[in-house]
Amino acid sequence: MKIVEYDDVDPLKAMYVNKLALDFALTPEMVARIRLSDPRPFPCLAIYAVEDDVVMGQVGIFRLPMISTEGREDVGGIWAVSTHPQYAGRGVASRLLEEAHTRMRLAGLRFSTLGTDQYRLAHKLYRRYGYQETNVWATALARWETAHQPTRLHAEPPGPGGYDSVEQVYREVASDYLGFSWRHTPFSRLRIVSLENIWILRENNRPVGYAITHVDETMLTISNLALKLGVDVVEAVGAVAAEIKSAYVQVSISRPVEMAGLQQAGFHVAHPSWSGFMLKPLVPEVTAEDAHRLFGIGTDRFLISWLDVT
Repeated sequence: MKIVEYDDVDPLKAMYVNKLALDFALTPEMVARIRLSDPRPFPCLAIYAVEDDVVMGQVGIFRLPMISTEGREDVGGIWAVSTHPQYAGRGVASRLLEEAHTRMRLAGLRFSTLGTDQYRLAHKLYRRYGYQETNVWATALARWETAHQPTRLHAEPPGPGGYDSVEQVYREVASDYLGFSWRHTPFSRLRIVSLENIWILRENNRPVGYAITHVDETMLTISNLALKLGVDVVEAVGAVAAEIKSAYVQVSISRPVEMAGLQQAGFHVAHPSWSGFMLKPLVPEVTAEDAHRLFGIGTDRFLISWLDVT
């Protein structure tokens, strides 16, 4: 088994292993778009285990910008961990993770992170390799009548400013936070969300946050709320619910003040949820406790969204 980079493998074979393992089509065209628009991937994009010209597995490597109490600090990000089903149990993912961690250390990174679901088999693999679950994610559920509460806030579409206006709102909101509160601009990941699903939240015509939503026949799902410190999450959800009528409302949240506020308002809050954000110290000089302290993980100042993690 040898380890090579994306440019050293047949791109169609790389796509095949992604489809087989993740049902995700990492096409050559998609790779070209990622490299053109997203500065976060390592130059290698991803590394591959190859044997007899067969791509056995893949691990992608990102460099994610974060803000700590000491200032700007990039961390590693693991993504698209894939093993060809015919080579399961042969240590493919383990070998690739070791190589990814080595490359992160050589790049001067002190921590590696990843997003996963806690019910997946891979979650046990990550724990074996030193990743610790932060338990930051929670899910709140309620009937629409519970969510539709009086509010001083108003939700409206982004308007002619489009994604640029949404990014400006994020910069203003995120300035008081730690964690994933700094983004490269333009932020390409935001543009995978339709503008029709983004709502700017205003108080007295002043933007105080935004919500990313999805709606089907029965459920309004708010998958991301970015709110200025001090803005009431119950009012924010109420403002969105005032614009979108559905039978039920589901909200993904990560800050203790949001969990407490929605629970008090009558939402059923599950914490932790199945969604996971894991981290691993890469060098002996730091610990997971250091990461929690530096980035405010588990506090009301920690900002995270599914857009920013891998």
